[in-house]
Amino acid sequence: MRRHATRISGSLPSPRAAIISLGCPKNLVDSEVLAGYLAEAGFALTGRPEEAQAIIVNTCSFIAPAVEEAKQTLREMARFKTQGNCQTLICAGCLPQREKASLPAEFPEVDAFLGVDEIPHIAEIVGAALCGRPTSGLAKEIRPPTYLYDHTTPRLLSTPPWTAYVKIAEGCHHRCSFCTIPALRGKFRSRQPDSVLKEVKELARCGVKEIILIAQDTTAYGRDLGTNLPSLLNLLRETEGLHWIRVMYSFPARISESLLETMAASEKICHYLDLPFQHSHPHILRLMNRAGSAEAYLKLIARLRSHLPDLSLRSSFIVGFPGETEKEFQDLLDFLLQAQLDRVGAFVYYREPETPAAHLENQVAPQIAQERYHRLMSVQQEVSLQRNRAWIGRKLEVLIEKAEGKRLLGRSFRDAPEIDGEVILERPTGKASPRPGDFVLAEITGASEYDLLGRICEVASCQRGRKAVSR
Repeated sequence: MRRHATRISGSLPSPRAAIISLGCPKNLVDSEVLAGYLAEAGFALTGRPEEAQAIIVNTCSFIAPAVEEAKQTLREMARFKTQGNCQTLICAGCLPQREKASLPAEFPEVDAFLGVDEIPHIAEIVGAALCGRPTSGLAKEIRPPTYLYDHTTPRLLSTPPWTAYVKIAEGCHHRCSFCTIPALRGKFRSRQPDSVLKEVKELARCGVKEIILIAQDTTAYGRDLGTNLPSLLNLLRETEGLHWIRVMYSFPARISESLLETMAASEKICHYLDLPFQHSHPHILRLMNRAGSAEAYLKLIARLRSHLPDLSLRSSFIVGFPGETEKEFQDLLDFLLQAQLDRVGAFVYYREPETPAAHLENQVAPQIAQERYHRLMSVQQEVSLQRNRAWIGRKLEVLIEKAEGKRLLGRSFRDAPEIDGEVILERPTGKASPRPGDFVLAEITGASEYDLLGRICEVASCQRGRKAVSR
């Protein structure tokens, strides 16, 4: 995961750089790559932007709140050019990709706006800015992205040492009417399987125990290379030292029998799927330019659980989409009660000007959309509580991540980091306590809407796969 890079000049022996990463784990990987390029060029990375000579804000602009968060962060970081040590401020990622024309006038304090294809040039651009050289010739014109990192790309992990994200593809080929991702990230393109395998092996060699595979649509992996996700999983599961493989961001229509059989056959592959259904009513789904219906999704869920009885299933939904009536929203609530999903995330629809959905008739009033959001989450909280209570009296393998007083906090195969809940365990007395990064076997003794409570039965070997649940 390292390769040669030109170092900065001796006149700046070790300037400090801070990277502010906004958005999802896919963006976090980009930020880690930015950090890798800067470190190779001789920069010292700091988590304190007020101390940094260079600040890079890696932005998200998926929906309106993400755009506002990105702009607010830029305003906050701009203050360090007058009140701190900052000499250069860089805006990178999706926001420049989306608002390439208007940003320079809105943020004159920013020295360069870099699209997602300019990641490999970050050290050269920052170095030039710090030395007072112009960056206009270095920051190339923002265009449809084609960049894709690989196993030779420098990268500094910002996750805990036992967990790492691996981006297996970039871009998106779907054309959902509400989504800006294809315009921001370009066409779907997969990494070569051998490149992914080499990266995963290197991460495992460095002590990473949980690999989380991410892409805009992981189930589309390999369609442009003549391979597929099950084949990749079969390659990765043989990696020595790897304990869990988690698959995120899968597309409902692309869940194959081969994928389910592969997941069922390996203890290392977490029985966890994140399927963004977005809605349940066929009329709203057609307006979203998505296939599906409540009936079709319920059949899919039944098929998933027949293959993987202990499957933890997460989904996300949009409320207040243009044309959504109260009747269609009630259809969504009914679907949640029938589907019995373990975890659900919901989003209020935001009218993104560049998308087809922005021009649909019957836009839902924001206050109605907000009210529907709260109703949906209230229904799902009760469902999630019942799903969690079903684990009381059973045993789960738990990855310990934090110690807080008399408690240990961790995650089971059911929990993606910073997205799902936690397993809260009593710290054992009279013997050595497990440390963060250890796996333990825990008996579940209680449950809330989001978290499980339990006590440790034994410390598990890190060479075993996900332990089968038992009563």
